[in-house]
Amino acid sequence: MTGKTVSFLSLAATAALAATFALASGAAAQTAPASGEDILVLYYSDSGNTKAVAEYIHSRVGGDIAQIVADPPYPQDRTQKTELAKTEQSEHASHGFSASVQDLSKYRTIIIGYPIWWGDMPMPVYGFLEANDFSGKTVAPFCTSGGSGLGETVTKLQSSLSGAKVLDGLGVRAADAANSGEAALKWLGDSGIAVRDAG
Repeated sequence: MTGKTVSFLSLAATAALAATFALASGAAAQTAPASGEDILVLYYSDSGNTKAVAEYIHSRVGGDIAQIVADPPYPQDRTQKTELAKTEQSEHASHGFSASVQDLSKYRTIIIGYPIWWGDMPMPVYGFLEANDFSGKTVAPFCTSGGSGLGETVTKLQSSLSGAKVLDGLGVRAADAANSGEAALKWLGDSGIAVRDAG
C-alpha cells in the first residue's frame, strides 16, 4: 500500500469520526434536559400547600419562580369563597388574576402548580393560561389536592395550550405537601428536567 493511499484512508477515517461526533453532539443537544435559566416554576396557591411544593421544586431546578394570584382576591369568608369559586367553575366564568411574571418568551420549560378545586384548576389559573402564549414550550404540571389527584387537568392543559408539549403531571396530597420532595425529584427525573444538588 502506498503512502498516498494510507494518507487518504487516514483522512477519510478522521472525517468519518468527526461527522459521527458532530451527529452525536447534535443529538445530545436536542435531548439535553431542561435546566437553569430557561425554566420557570409558576404556581397558584391558596392555603400554602402548592407554594411549598413549588418552592421546593424551584430550589432543585433553579431558574425563576413566579406566582399567580386572584385579582380581586377571593372572599376571606370560607362559605362565600366556596360558593363563588364553585359558581365560577360550573359556568367556566373568568376570575381576574395578576402574576409576578409578564413575559414567558425566555422560558423553554414551565413547571406549573395549582390546587385542585372540585376536580379542576382554579379559574385564575385558566385566566393566566388563556392570556399567554405557550407555543413551543414544555409544560410540566403538578397539583395539590385532598386526594383526588390531577383529575382531568392534564388533558385540559393539553387541549388548551396550543403548540405546547404537556408532560405527565405530579399529584401531591395536600397533607403530604411538606414531605413531597422524594416524589417531586422522581417526577422531575422522569420528565427529563435536570435537578441540582440540595444545599
